[in-house]
Amino acid sequence: MNYQLLIESYSFGTALSEQEIELLSLELETQIMNINISTEFSCFKSAPKHICEVLNLKKDTYWIMCLAEIIDLYEPPKLGKTKSVQVFELLLKKGLVIG
Repeated sequence: MNYQLLIESYSFGTALSEQEIELLSLELETQIMNINISTEFSCFKSAPKHICEVLNLKKDTYWIMCLAEIIDLYEPPKLGKTKSVQVFELLLKKGLVIG
């Protein structure tokens, strides 16, 4: 299933299963690995306003950040940085966001 559809479903109030969260985690790791290849992937496009609002993110936040945020909601780290912080720092390092 497309990760954007899962995020969309979540934004309308549907709880995600463990398997769906695992799929989202794998998708995030793939996107992180591919960030060195290209920034032309759909994960670097802005998510719709309603999704950003549900996740308490700024309007026009990248899909990859929404993905990280959902994973953090379901699987918050016991120690260390959240996925959202890790992704933001990577985007900052690549010059894709301004800090």
